[in-house]
Amino acid sequence: MTNEEEAILLKEFELPFLKTAALKDVTLFGGMKVLRMTFRERKRFTTIDLDPNTAKEFAGSLLAWAEENK
Repeated sequence: MTNEEEAILLKEFELPFLKTAALKDVTLFGGMKVLRMTFRERKRFTTIDLDPNTAKEFAGSLLAWAEENK
């Protein structure tokens, strides 16, 4: 996160195999909003920023998969 970003933690998750994930509402410089997903596996971090449209599509795919695999 840079000095121009503002981030609000929305949710943290404990994942299988000692992994964690976090969702943050981030306002980038210039006012652009993204959903930041950060995945941690030991010392390795993966960060993905999603715009609102992509986040909605991503969420729909996750929900569809979860419903099919109850």
